[in-house]
Amino acid sequence: MKYILLVTSMLTVLSVRAQPVYMSKSGTISFFAGTAVEDIDATNEKALSFFNTETGEVVISIPNKEFHFRRSLMEEHFNENYMETGKYPKSEFKGKVNDIKSINFAGAGPFQLSVTGQLNIHGVSKERTIDVTLRKDGNRFISEAKFKVLLEDHKIDRPKILWEKIAESVEVNTNLVYEPYKK
Repeated sequence: MKYILLVTSMLTVLSVRAQPVYMSKSGTISFFAGTAVEDIDATNEKALSFFNTETGEVVISIPNKEFHFRRSLMEEHFNENYMETGKYPKSEFKGKVNDIKSINFAGAGPFQLSVTGQLNIHGVSKERTIDVTLRKDGNRFISEAKFKVLLEDHKIDRPKILWEKIAESVEVNTNLVYEPYKK
C-alpha cells in the first residue's frame, strides 16, 4: 500500500499527462563514509525514481533501511544511531534539470545535465545542484552521478569517539536505469 501511495504521489509531482516519463524501479545508490582508519561503505538497490524528459522533473526516493554494509554491526549503527531509520525511513531528492529545453533527448548522447532541487536526508532538506551523466541505451536512459554530502548539513551526528573512523563528508554514487513508464 505504501508503494502505491509513493508511486501515486511521485506521478502527481511529475504532472503526468501524455509526457515522456521514465521510471527506475531498482536504482543503485552507494556511499563511502570511511577514513584512512576504516572503510565504511554501503549499497542500496531499492531506489525508486521518475524522470520527465519534457519538464525535466526528477524525483528519487530511497528507503534508508535498504542500505547494506559488509558488516552487520555497521548496518545496525547506521539504522539506529545515525540515520534513525525508524524516524526517517527514506531520503528523497526532488528537482529539475536546468535548461531542459536545450537538451535534445532524441540525440545519441551522452548528455551532461545539471539538476537542482531539494535533497532531504535525515529530515533535513538542502538545495543541491548535482551534475549527472545520462546515456541512452535503446529506449532506456542510464543516469550516473557522484557528489558529496556533509553529515552536519543534515544533522547527522558523528560521535567524537569515532571521529577517526567516520568521515565528515560522504561520497555518494548513483546509478539509475530508466525505462519508459507505462500506466
